[in-house]
Amino acid sequence: MSGTGRGTVRTTALELHHIREALIHGYRGLIDEADLARNAQGERDRAFLSRAVAATAIRRVTGWDHKACAEAVIDGENDNGIDAVAITDSAQVWLVQAKWKDSGTAGFNTDAARAFVDGLNLLEQRRFEDFNDKLLPFTARLNSALADTRLKINLVIAVVGNDPLHSHTVDILERARLDHYGHGPMLEYQLMGAGELLQQLKDDRSPEPVNVTARMPQWIKRDTPFLAYQGTVAAADIAKWYEVHGPRLYSENIRQSLGLTRINSGIQTTLTDEPDNFWYFNNGITVLCDEIEPRWPGRRRPDEPVELSLKHVSVVNGAQTVTAIHEAMQLTPDTVEDADVTVRVISLGSERVKYATRITETTNTQNDVSQRDFIALDEAQAAIREDFDLSLQKLYVYKRGEADPAPDAGCSVVHAAIALACAHRTPELTVRAKRDTDLLWERGTGGAYPRLFGEAPSAFRIWRAVGIQRAVGEALGALRKRLHGRAAEATQRGDLLITHLVFQLLDLEDIDDPSYDVAPVLATVPERTEAVLWWLMHHVDKAYTPSSFLTSTFTNETRCRELATLVLPDVRAGGPVPELPDNYQPPARQKRKTRRPNTVPTLINAGLILEGTPLTFVPNNVPEAMAVKEWIEADPRRGQATWQNDRSRPILWAYDGAAYSAGGVVTRIWELAGWDEAPTAVQGPARWTLDGKRNLYELAKEWLDGQNDEE
Repeated sequence: MSGTGRGTVRTTALELHHIREALIHGYRGLIDEADLARNAQGERDRAFLSRAVAATAIRRVTGWDHKACAEAVIDGENDNGIDAVAITDSAQVWLVQAKWKDSGTAGFNTDAARAFVDGLNLLEQRRFEDFNDKLLPFTARLNSALADTRLKINLVIAVVGNDPLHSHTVDILERARLDHYGHGPMLEYQLMGAGELLQQLKDDRSPEPVNVTARMPQWIKRDTPFLAYQGTVAAADIAKWYEVHGPRLYSENIRQSLGLTRINSGIQTTLTDEPDNFWYFNNGITVLCDEIEPRWPGRRRPDEPVELSLKHVSVVNGAQTVTAIHEAMQLTPDTVEDADVTVRVISLGSERVKYATRITETTNTQNDVSQRDFIALDEAQAAIREDFDLSLQKLYVYKRGEADPAPDAGCSVVHAAIALACAHRTPELTVRAKRDTDLLWERGTGGAYPRLFGEAPSAFRIWRAVGIQRAVGEALGALRKRLHGRAAEATQRGDLLITHLVFQLLDLEDIDDPSYDVAPVLATVPERTEAVLWWLMHHVDKAYTPSSFLTSTFTNETRCRELATLVLPDVRAGGPVPELPDNYQPPARQKRKTRRPNTVPTLINAGLILEGTPLTFVPNNVPEAMAVKEWIEADPRRGQATWQNDRSRPILWAYDGAAYSAGGVVTRIWELAGWDEAPTAVQGPARWTLDGKRNLYELAKEWLDGQNDEE
């Protein structure tokens, strides 16, 4: 018997989300759901997840592939308490009962235990006909295994929860175990909780370990505290390592290969021009592994060559050497064949987690290493990468030398750090990022890195922050085309400060929630960005004169802090934005005086609309009208709303009763109506009318024009 579990440890919301997403990603389409077709969607989802848990348990104990594990699931009507069945060649029978609960608190009670044991008894009596048809593929092998003298039955209780088994449940399972004690123990049971299931799902998404062979004609061996060999290896053999495994060789290094640097170029030159001297000129390679298996082609003697089979390898020092050797092999293979390199291999075994980081860090301290390189040793970065994979199915790269993902596919730690710096409540980290991104990797008291990543931010927070930063960048790019001179320059010089100020205006309280909808927030970014830019230029010119240098202003922490205290209250107040000087506008537009009103704050400040005033959605163009017409006509509430005097979410949509920004609800309508060609930006106030004639934008503009006339 193994495992009545551990003390109660609640499954966190993030762990539960990871488990759910990994189960869906791993088993959707593989597990039979035909019998669930008539169930409500919620019931169907829970049944699928329970079956996927059973398949994961089978994979954990057998190592079978996902398809075979999915086919092992027999859950359904007449499963007699058994959700999955597996028989291995050693007459081992694995029976699984799985439990899923949306709250992550699934348990296994006495009723479940009795059903499990009763199902086992039916199998032992060969009453296969009492089970559903999903058992049929297993009956022949079950019959054979149950008659085998080597028979071992394993009951696996797989639950997405972490509570231990109750003593009464243990009593039922213990009686079954004792009943099956013949010439030896024939039955065991084990509890597989959320932690172990999640670990299996993580393992499934991890790359296959790298295994290589190192042939050392000359070598020395060290046995304590770890088994290690150091010796000479042919450079051509190292080139083959890279040919087969590529950058995966560096999984635990602080960085990937940096390409053709001055150092790498020197390595290649030596390999090309002086291959016999390469051993003398190069520092060599350090390799960590889980296991070293030595083989002797000749006699087993210290003065004879040894071949080392290395399991789960990572080159932790010498990544540049490995890459340079491989590149030189492509150019001048004949000379590389004459070169040797010193290789040190260390087998850490079960102590790898404890010592790998220390060895990696100390072996790199004498090389050309930046502060950013050492963040690759921070466990928080590996956790973020895993979170990106499990929560978002996106890439997160954090080692120098790794290629940045495509914008839609993920982001790098640099993108993340800049976005998080902009999202920080005060602007000093934004200023550091503007000066030099290397300042974001500083540790210690006052360092930026622990403030950004000290408590590992969730993948949701990072990805949404990166999305907001990119949206501000796009808005500034559009504004730059409309502006001239000093104002256009500010969209580039002050981009990060502007992004920081926009972040401060957004409601991001639920940004870590997996269900948080960031689309309405993104829809407001262009309007907020424009307002921030106008007010920022106004205060920069007023406080530091129109001839002040923008670069020095936007890289000065004191000035940026002062500007933030001036700009944010003005933007939040929602009053008319300042006029820009004529020389900030392109020459062709210098005489243009009209401007787009900051609609919602203008309406609220002027008290133009009473609380609860009905609003009607009116498309702004023909393609939009055609795209949403049928969807809105199917339920008239979809085109109706009421006004509330709330600066960020003034629209109460009749369809779902939720509050939205004017643009956010329009974006939601487009999405639900299935308008794939919808624009990325939206003028929300221009689409909501309150009297069948004037929309919110026109009402605000009319009021502003009246104010200007009075002046």
